[in-house]
Amino acid sequence: MPREKPPRAARDATVARSLLVVAPGGTDREALFSELAARAGYLLRYAGSVGDASRALAGAPVALLIAAPEIPAAEVTQLLASKDRLQPGVPVLVIRNRQADEPDAWARGGVGVLRCPLLPEALSRSVDVVLGLAGRGN
Repeated sequence: MPREKPPRAARDATVARSLLVVAPGGTDREALFSELAARAGYLLRYAGSVGDASRALAGAPVALLIAAPEIPAAEVTQLLASKDRLQPGVPVLVIRNRQADEPDAWARGGVGVLRCPLLPEALSRSVDVVLGLAGRGN
């Protein structure tokens, strides 16, 4: 008798989703991302630069790409180009300081922008929403 697949929710609960966080070393990234790091079901991987992130994208599947507020807009744009080349379907969240500008192309490309300071659990909830929306096409 063929074995049935477990329900999707059960399968998803056993496989951690890889979140690639681009944040330079020496920043307060542990504090900003500590809530996500503590959650079951998510595996945070850090890249200290756009080059490091590109190598990570080339090496393993990523469920979500997150850029920390310290990443300049021009580098985020480079990161998006790399992501589009290596893993085009991956959703992106960019955390920006309150008054920081971002190119209009980000919105056209479906990039989610969160503004600092973040309310408690705002990043975690945003990740859940983005991955929930991205998962509907699967």
